[in-house]
Amino acid sequence: MSRSIVALLLATTGLAGGIAACSESKSEPVPSHPTTAAAPPSSGVPSHAKVESKPDAGRAAPTPAPPPEPVTYDGPLIGALFGQTPIMSDMEWPKKEEDKRKDKDKGAVRIGYIRQGQKVPVLPEPHPKSNCKDGWYELVQGGFVCGRYASLDLNHPKIKHAPHPPDLDAALPYQYGYNVANGTPLYRTLPSREERVRLEPWLAPKPKRPKPVEVDDESTASYGDDLDAGIPLTLARATTTITATTTDPFGLGADEVENTTPWYLRQYDGGKPTVTLDELKGEGPVARRMVKGFFVGLDKEMSEKGSKWWRTTNSLIAPFERILVHTTASKFHGVWLDDAEGGEAASATGKKPTPDLCKPGSKAQVAIVTYYKAKKYVVSVSRKVVTGGDSLPRHSVVKLTGDSVSINGATYNETDEGWWIKASEVAKTNPGRPPKELAPGEKWIDVDLTSQTLVAFVGDKPVFATAVSTGKEDKVDREKNHKTPTGTWRIREKHIAATMDGDVASDGPYSIEDVPWIMYFNGSYALHGAFWHNNFGRTRSHGCVNLAPLDAKALFGWSEPRMPDNWHGVWSTPEKPGTLVVVHE
Repeated sequence: MSRSIVALLLATTGLAGGIAACSESKSEPVPSHPTTAAAPPSSGVPSHAKVESKPDAGRAAPTPAPPPEPVTYDGPLIGALFGQTPIMSDMEWPKKEEDKRKDKDKGAVRIGYIRQGQKVPVLPEPHPKSNCKDGWYELVQGGFVCGRYASLDLNHPKIKHAPHPPDLDAALPYQYGYNVANGTPLYRTLPSREERVRLEPWLAPKPKRPKPVEVDDESTASYGDDLDAGIPLTLARATTTITATTTDPFGLGADEVENTTPWYLRQYDGGKPTVTLDELKGEGPVARRMVKGFFVGLDKEMSEKGSKWWRTTNSLIAPFERILVHTTASKFHGVWLDDAEGGEAASATGKKPTPDLCKPGSKAQVAIVTYYKAKKYVVSVSRKVVTGGDSLPRHSVVKLTGDSVSINGATYNETDEGWWIKASEVAKTNPGRPPKELAPGEKWIDVDLTSQTLVAFVGDKPVFATAVSTGKEDKVDREKNHKTPTGTWRIREKHIAATMDGDVASDGPYSIEDVPWIMYFNGSYALHGAFWHNNFGRTRSHGCVNLAPLDAKALFGWSEPRMPDNWHGVWSTPEKPGTLVVVHE
């Protein structure tokens, strides 16, 4: 059977980079991340830059040049046995940090990985070594995998029964589920009915209320003789072994009850449990428990042992009734910009010219509606009177000519369609100057924290504009301050999807499996898709740059390093650097 592979090269590859939080949670232990690398594969992924539907306003421009025509491959494949089957630049594991400091030769580095069940072209001859007795296999796209983590037997149970691969044609690579209650277990295997009742106490039948017992006068009288109503409560309990504490000042035993009640059965009055991710780890059949609000990636629905279940993309099993399928991901997307925005091109469409659109310092910019009740406005010839017109849907994208007017204390900007928009109802792009290290014709991404917008460039030419959500800032409470740092970096690594989780002092734990289209650029900070909110154009995140799924997918396919076919993650290298990312205010 023929299989399409976009560029079959024998280049070896390399990398660097650790993953943290906005942070990614590893599916399983893998060799440690190095800090230097060799050259990565030049094979590309299918372009995700194409916007799947037109913006509410403004014309979507042509997408970047398509990838090369795929070639037919009929050779052998190797399948991944683990969630992150590492791809190395050579037939070695990374050196320890202390050894790297001593040696000039930094050794092999991890250049990417393939996810369980995914298959890639391989040269099928194994190369056994002491560090991999099952033998190293060279990939046609570049790099090596150890036979301990992958197999040529495509009927291997771990390959045959692996979760389905990501959907690269959709806005989101996976379907997602919202955990609706505290304590939901994620099982390693299907539990028995007895195990479920023990591990999910809310399933047990509620005990019947005992009948009230009549108390005779004699017992009541003797009780009254022993304990006078005027005796302080603390003295009345003086003979018990329970002592008063700061949280139980009367020594009523509330602390003992609290300590014996599992965290997920306690009441939090609408707040989040005060638990950590480590405390959520399970034992026996339970891999871990979830806090209300966690998200899981969904592989498939199952009916087994008289119950319905969800299998997750991490091959864990969740009770069906505790997971709500998430179907409200944002449909918003930005706009690819035309090659020519002014003069004859504008006249041909009947629109006003927008010269130097989205260029640094230009008044002609792209605006994204952020106000729910925004309107189109008409400004009089005298430019002294403004009249409200048709409503304008939130997240409409418009192009501004650069002309503006102030009427009654409000600023209005002219659009290329001739009507005006209120400046306070939109987020307007405001890119900064290109970074000094930018090479001629090189791609770079500008993120403006003040306007909450992003513009992608090729050299000095803007090609894409959209709205984002960066970290929430709190100048008073340091624990709640998640402002995205400013600076210039390069995309270090890319993941089609990976888990992000963390313990946040102000918000409690969070966990989102398979966050889509991740592009890490500075430690734990990344550009990535966000399907769980639709507040783009306003701050929202724990520090990462949130993008609508369509926008994240587009930039993921457009940016460097390119993802070889059927890989799930790839790292940049000195020879093949990642796209520059500039974050400024």
